[in-house]
Amino acid sequence: MDGIKNALKLTMILLLSASTVHAAGNTNVVVMLGDSTTLCNGNKPGAKLTDYVQTYLTQEHLQARIVNSGVGGDTAKGGFGRLQSAVLGHDPAVVTISFGLNDTGVFTPDEYREWMEQIVQSIQTNSRAKILLITSTPFNNERHMWKDKFRAKGGLDEYMDANICAAVRALAKKYNLPLCDLHGHFTAQFKKDSQLIDELISPDGVHLTDQGNDVAAKYVAPYIEGLLAKPDNNRKK
Repeated sequence: MDGIKNALKLTMILLLSASTVHAAGNTNVVVMLGDSTTLCNGNKPGAKLTDYVQTYLTQEHLQARIVNSGVGGDTAKGGFGRLQSAVLGHDPAVVTISFGLNDTGVFTPDEYREWMEQIVQSIQTNSRAKILLITSTPFNNERHMWKDKFRAKGGLDEYMDANICAAVRALAKKYNLPLCDLHGHFTAQFKKDSQLIDELISPDGVHLTDQGNDVAAKYVAPYIEGLLAKPDNNRKK
């Protein structure tokens, strides 16, 4: 009898182990690639953009695991340089790409577009992940240290929107990729309520507050959900 009981126990353990592996295998990895506004190192625990996105997807009963691949001070060039470790190595089902804030002060619009295009092409060539392009959240012109540098160019955020964010929108059209225009969403909210800019953007004029991350995640998460809900024809077999 003891031998039968032990055999049954072993069978149950093996079944549970197989079930666990199967469940893990069905969990979609979503890599969010970006700069410090993706990393969110200055926000309280549980209040990062990726934390909120994870929460919303879980609430929708989606088997998804968010990987935060944000790096402070990063640019599209830097993101391209770490694609293997930060993105491809995770075998993602979805990759979100959000650069532009640091690029605004470092690269010309053409240079930025070229690096972003290399990121898109590399992901498409080396994986079957679905790509979501995300425009950067706005600068608060009056608080950011670059405000004087871009005053003659029509304003810091205005310059980024017309050149950097515009490049992201153009890439989405060129490669037929979904676009989450987070910049447009935030500026529309600010037009409705001018006080919101100080509530959603930190005093440094660029990083989002905890509340700002919540607003951003509520806008981004449905796009990711939509991509995960599509037939998985492009995933590796």
